[in-house]
Amino acid sequence: MALSRQQTTTSKPLSIKEISLQAAQFDFSPNVALQRWIRAAKMLLTEAALCEQDGNLQKAYLYLVRHADLVLERLPHHPDYRDPHFKPDLMEAQRAVQRNFHKLDDWRPGLVQQYERYESARERWEVEQQRLEQEREASRQSADQSRQRSAVFDDSHDAVHQQLIQPMKDPEGVNLQDSRPGKLGFRLRLWRHGEEGLQWPVMVKLATTVAEFISATTVTILVFATLSTSSHTYNYPSVPAREEAIDWRAPSLQPSTRRFNGSPPDVPAKDTYDRFTPALPPRPSGPSIPRSPRHPATTTEAGDPLRTLLLPSTLRPTFLNLAHPNTLSNLETCGILAATLASSTLKITHLLLPAQHSTSETCDTTPAGDAALFDYCDAHSLLVCGWIHTHPSQTCFLSSRDLHTSSGYQVMMPEAIAIVCAPRHVPEFGVFRLTAPPGLQAVLGCKDEGVFHPHAEGGLYTDALRPGHVVESGGLEFEVVDLRKG
Repeated sequence: MALSRQQTTTSKPLSIKEISLQAAQFDFSPNVALQRWIRAAKMLLTEAALCEQDGNLQKAYLYLVRHADLVLERLPHHPDYRDPHFKPDLMEAQRAVQRNFHKLDDWRPGLVQQYERYESARERWEVEQQRLEQEREASRQSADQSRQRSAVFDDSHDAVHQQLIQPMKDPEGVNLQDSRPGKLGFRLRLWRHGEEGLQWPVMVKLATTVAEFISATTVTILVFATLSTSSHTYNYPSVPAREEAIDWRAPSLQPSTRRFNGSPPDVPAKDTYDRFTPALPPRPSGPSIPRSPRHPATTTEAGDPLRTLLLPSTLRPTFLNLAHPNTLSNLETCGILAATLASSTLKITHLLLPAQHSTSETCDTTPAGDAALFDYCDAHSLLVCGWIHTHPSQTCFLSSRDLHTSSGYQVMMPEAIAIVCAPRHVPEFGVFRLTAPPGLQAVLGCKDEGVFHPHAEGGLYTDALRPGHVVESGGLEFEVVDLRKG
């Protein structure tokens, strides 16, 4: 894990112990120059200050703890640690740690309280979820019982239906549902004259069957007998008199031809569309800056999130114009990319050209140029997020020397990139980052310092442009600072 990182994709509060554990998780290699680690320590302080300005004290706390870990625990194991040349920088780093201890003590109570509130809310949420789950389980059980009762009801319904459709017979054995002419007369006499003892058993049978059908519910069955047990005459309703026949030869009814004497109402005037449509707002004249997702969508090969890095589309042509004299002389030129951080999005705002020494195959900043470069970044709260250089005669790729240079930037910030410009070849440029893993870890473990030397591992670097974490966009402004003139 690199020193500077978007730790998590959520804003979950962490305990002090969890913050400290995450702060200690970064890749330290003694093969990286001690001067670069000292610069990395300074950049951690810059990141902490930016997070403090944004109100993200948890991440600022993490960066300060990581700075203390790097300065007090890791750097003493570097082979150049006792070199007198680095003593002033190391003393300054240790003084910064002492100052930050007071700030950490001031932040700790608030972070502890924030974590405790979060844990209390989380516990209440879990209790509520458990209650809801119990209610859902009770609802499921109730639904199962309803389905079981419905199945029993269906079975009872089928049984009743079978009983109802069975032929009903009178005591003399006459089939009451027999529709043959000979038997039909008996049924007619039964229901018209009401012979005693014939229809009442039928009514009782029907009532008994219905009562069995709804036995699960208490119901008072009222049987209104229209036939008494004694003989009586059934009275049929009277048939209405025949209506007058319609004369189909009569002329059909015609619609009224009476005209409306008054004048028709006026047609309402049409209102123009503009009266009801509000004026459109003016189109913004400035460039549109792509929005960075709140949660990073791009990760390293290990799954660690990468913040979005905005790259001005005019930066490369501007750099090539500045490097053109060296390119004509077959000399490489390098520049440093510096960015600001806002809402977890990195935006390249400065192109810095330090004092440097160039050949046809290499380009290195001088010690004085390196010091001036980082002093400028510290004074302006800028984050170094990679470099750009030319290949005046070679194709677009990262050489073994380039990989080692890029690893120094990427170990400080995982979003750091390397832009290669090869104006005489196709493709003319590339935006790369080391894979992590295996690229960053393999290069940090390599001790070979040759300009061109092989690495046993493959897939050491990859394209960083979209769908990677780098978005090249037009209209983004940046400043060129040529420190070579000083």
